[in-house]
Amino acid sequence: MESDKLNELIKKYIDGTATAAEKEELRQWYRLSEVSEDLLSPYENPGEENEAKARLLNKLVPQLAVDETAVPRIGLNKGFWYSVAAAVLLVLGAGAFFISKNGDNNNKANLAYTTIKTRRGEHKKLSLADGSTLWLGPECSVKYPLAFSGPTREIIFSGEAFFDIAKDKKHPFIVHTGNSSVKVLGTTFNINNYHSLTLSLFTGKVAFSAASGKEELLPGQRIVYTAETGLIKKENMPDAESIAARHNGYYEYKNVRVADIVEDINRNFNTDFKVEGAVRDSLFYGRLKPGESIEHFLSKLRRVVDADVTNEDKRHMTKGGSGN
Repeated sequence: MESDKLNELIKKYIDGTATAAEKEELRQWYRLSEVSEDLLSPYENPGEENEAKARLLNKLVPQLAVDETAVPRIGLNKGFWYSVAAAVLLVLGAGAFFISKNGDNNNKANLAYTTIKTRRGEHKKLSLADGSTLWLGPECSVKYPLAFSGPTREIIFSGEAFFDIAKDKKHPFIVHTGNSSVKVLGTTFNINNYHSLTLSLFTGKVAFSAASGKEELLPGQRIVYTAETGLIKKENMPDAESIAARHNGYYEYKNVRVADIVEDINRNFNTDFKVEGAVRDSLFYGRLKPGESIEHFLSKLRRVVDADVTNEDKRHMTKGGSGN
């Protein structure tokens, strides 16, 4: 569909002026785009239809919410996303983005949310409406409102990210991470919850909360939380610089298990290295710098821990295990 035609159809649908034929044409476009056509189905009352309109736009906005240097999605041509971007900008510029004209804007149930997800090996910089910035690692998911409203600023997060939260004492920022949450006023911190959750604080002050208890952190401290047992461990951060440097491409490992290093490398660089045997528990101290090849870094690791390579592409480590 031509981008101008798509723009006009979406604008008419949001404005409530689209004819039955135009709605059907837009519905057909959504079918071809592999997006749920339920968003354009008939509704019994205006409230349901307005909610559907917001969800329709939420399907389009994620492509505009990430940093332009992010890795592009695979499977849809550029022309398609240019059309989507133009449509969303047109609608937002017309001031037509809403849940309900008569709704209470302070009611979080009425906020329009969108979700950003990163793939394995993908990193993105995400800017929120309040000026906060998130540097997302691979295999992350962030659900957030396109505009914050009410007494708090809340998002739902999983994965690993470095957070730089805009200061606003009147509106605390809350990160929900499954079985726990982090409340901040304005600060920088890192969350890693691929397995157990690790919260590392660099500036400001945060309050960590889970069913098993609450803790407050000061700069230089961290919390390790295991949801299965409810254990909350508060301690001084042993490697603040290396954690903060990860979103700039520096990966430093200080006496870390080889198995954990390989898992981290595979996730962050979309590789498929494997490690077996006693070498999995060997400890390694080293750094992967920006621009350094993964193969070169792992060759150093293999020499240090005395590992063998068992296939021609040098992606399978085994035996060894002397460590350092």
